[in-house]
Amino acid sequence: MAGLLCAGWWMFKQKPSVILISLDTVRADHLSPYGYPRLTTPFLARLAKESVVFQNAYSPISVTVPSHASLFTSHYPSETKLVNNGWRLENWKLPLLAEVLEQQGYQTGAVVASPILGKPHNLNLGFEYYQDQEFEHKAPVVRNEKDLKFPSNKRLAQEVVDFGIEWLNKLKPQQPFFLFLHFYDAHRPYVFPKEWNQPLPYDDEFQKYLTANFYLDPQDFDLVNDYDNSLYYLDQNLERFFSYLKEKSLLDNTIIVIVADHGEGLGQHKFYQHWFSIYEEEMKAPLLIRFPRAEHAGAKVAAQVSLIDVAPTVLDFLKLKDPMQSRGASLLPLIRGDKQELRSCNFLERSWLPEEKGDLERNLVSGKKAGAVCGEWKLIWSDREPMELYNLKSDPLELKNLTEAEPKKYAEMDFTLAEHLKEIHFQEVTIQSVPDKVQKALKSLGYTQ
Repeated sequence: MAGLLCAGWWMFKQKPSVILISLDTVRADHLSPYGYPRLTTPFLARLAKESVVFQNAYSPISVTVPSHASLFTSHYPSETKLVNNGWRLENWKLPLLAEVLEQQGYQTGAVVASPILGKPHNLNLGFEYYQDQEFEHKAPVVRNEKDLKFPSNKRLAQEVVDFGIEWLNKLKPQQPFFLFLHFYDAHRPYVFPKEWNQPLPYDDEFQKYLTANFYLDPQDFDLVNDYDNSLYYLDQNLERFFSYLKEKSLLDNTIIVIVADHGEGLGQHKFYQHWFSIYEEEMKAPLLIRFPRAEHAGAKVAAQVSLIDVAPTVLDFLKLKDPMQSRGASLLPLIRGDKQELRSCNFLERSWLPEEKGDLERNLVSGKKAGAVCGEWKLIWSDREPMELYNLKSDPLELKNLTEAEPKKYAEMDFTLAEHLKEIHFQEVTIQSVPDKVQKALKSLGYTQ
């Protein structure tokens, strides 16, 4: 009995551990906790009842490397000088989240599911263990014939979980840990284990849903179905990982953040993938936080927040000072009801589009884009195309440009966005050269440079 009391005392005396889970390319509105009509993520739906669900979380940019840089630094893409995949975090003088926790005595580990987050990008700083190798599939896989042009150079969810569990099993039990898991299943190509049957059917009812919601290319509707099935497969493996955490009694003293780096077009606004727009389907991200002992279980936060708020929230919860000089803010006041909003506007950036385009970019206009979401209003600024102003409350699909109909609101938001872009030195970012090895990795993932 004394031994059990001692073990319990140590568990709660020890600083809480931290798990950060990134679901690459996952749209919030295709997940069950966010009201999607298909049951794509039954486990996340159950987990949401133990968690705080943020209903309006935004990524600062719809590109994997820059978005994760913002997640780890709590700064905007133009401040980190990262606005494209293949670019590196260079000359950054402030610590990243993993470095802060490592300095506080945390054991730090990461498993990434794609070379897109490999060590050459310098986002591994602070991680003692960083698994960015061994992407060859250990078992046979299947995928849609339309995806054959994309090499399947990615780690499956079950493999991410296996590496994560392997690392956790080696840890010192009385020392807190920080684990980052990156899942790539919802990113094309959609790859499934050969023995796994897709449970969501591609039928007439699903096609009617896509048509009604302006997914505009019927030729890709079967791919959207594969996307949904990839979420189901991912969800099953998240459940397996959480079962392990429960079995090892790790849930009661761990804060777990589940977030996406960005969404996916899936045909809305005539674009299937991501990277080149700042419409809602690419910028809205799921964000769930499960606190130790399921504190605040079932809470929903409607305030607009950003991925740059994740790191300050973790540090605030751990009662650690913030040496990162975070641009973001802790979400705890929103959760407790002490605040109704964090800021009046959330700001967005778009990856620069090259003048010379490959197949992926051929129908898109070159140049820079940025945006601001201020309550129900959203402004999209471009240096090459007409400005766009939308009322997200009356027009959530962003189909009716109101720049001419609402000149006063347009002028107000244009000024607000311009001031923000000056502050983050948006126009001063210069193009980075991408090493040959990194270029080859990008091409292996279907990106063109």
